[in-house]
Order: sequence, then C-alpha cells, then structure tokens
Amino acid sequence: MAELASSTVGIAIAAGTITLTGSILGVQYDALLAGFFGGLVSLSYLPAMSLPRIAGSVVGSSLIAGWFAPVLSVAAANYLPFVAGAGESAIRIAAAAALGLCAQVLIPAAFAWLRRRGEPQ
Repeated sequence: MAELASSTVGIAIAAGTITLTGSILGVQYDALLAGFFGGLVSLSYLPAMSLPRIAGSVVGSSLIAGWFAPVLSVAAANYLPFVAGAGESAIRIAAAAALGLCAQVLIPAAFAWLRRRGEPQ
C-alpha cells in the first residue's frame, strides 16, 4: 500500500510540474495534462525501462501533445466538419490525449526515419 501512495504523490508532483512548465512555455495546460495522462497510459504497454527513461518518455509525450494538439484540433475542425460540433476545447483535449498515447511510439519511429534518411545510399 505504501508503494501506491508514493506513486500517487509522484504523479501529483509531476502533473504540477508540467502545469508550471506549460505556463512558462506558453502552452495550454489542458493539452499538457491530457498528453501527460496519455503518456502514463502508454507506459503500461511498453517494456520495462529505467526511471530516467520513463521520465523522459512521459515529458516528451506531454510536450508533443502540448505543442501539436492545438494544431491538430484546428485541422480536425476544418477538414472533418462533423467533429467541429464538439467544440474546440474538447477536440484539443482528445487530440492531446491521442498524441500522448502515440508519442512514445512516434518519437522513436521519427528518429529511426531520420537516421535512415541520413545514411549514405
């Protein structure tokens, strides 16, 4: 039971830190937090990692979601008219959660693609 309480405190501290970082970077809080929780859910599907790697992965998920969720929500509202009725903030939060879930797979895939593009042919 002590482990559950300590991990809950750790998650609360991390969520507060992400919110503070978002205010410094000028990113929307709700997108950062949705990306953070999406990253936490995504961790349950990944193999075991070290603590610094877990922290970097969740921070990366949060930042990717915070930066790209507003862009994705505007694109979804413009290109998918049936989605526009949900409201901009609901679309942004859903996009941030989806980006948080997918970022831990997309970031390594993007780095592998860049590495392949940089190799001589």
